[in-house]
Amino acid sequence: MNDKYEAIRRFAAEHGDRAKLIEHETAIVDLVSGAKVFDIDRAAATYIVEAKEGVFAVVACASAHLKWRQLGRELGLRQIHLASPELVRERTGYDVGTVGPLFLNGLPMYVDRRLLGHDKVYCGTEDPHHTLAIDPRLIVEQNDVAGYFDGGDFVKPAAGENRPLA
Repeated sequence: MNDKYEAIRRFAAEHGDRAKLIEHETAIVDLVSGAKVFDIDRAAATYIVEAKEGVFAVVACASAHLKWRQLGRELGLRQIHLASPELVRERTGYDVGTVGPLFLNGLPMYVDRRLLGHDKVYCGTEDPHHTLAIDPRLIVEQNDVAGYFDGGDFVKPAAGENRPLA
């Protein structure tokens, strides 16, 4: 296990009433594998994006494919795109596909308001065999939230379900 997973394990132990680690045999690397373990409609994907204004985290409902250009305009970010795997690793310490919404090294975060309607959401921990079930308000409390958006306004039709969660 790596540093991020260990930090998340300790965090879950300290916040036992609002965060819990779930261990599973299935390695979660995309929506299909995630659906075998938890309710995908409650999955929170953490995307690391680049824009002219810098590098940011975007936490959104994982079951939706976002229209990045339109979302970027709403957030005031120009030329927004997913960060390269190398930049994700460099800036967060996570590998693409395992990024969670905690311990992001101070990256400003934008949060999909729809997640806040749930009592818990499921997210990455760096380890594909462990998922964090967490109160989404705890995610907000632990991060530098730059703004909120309604992800439902920026969803494009799903082309396929076999894509990374983060």
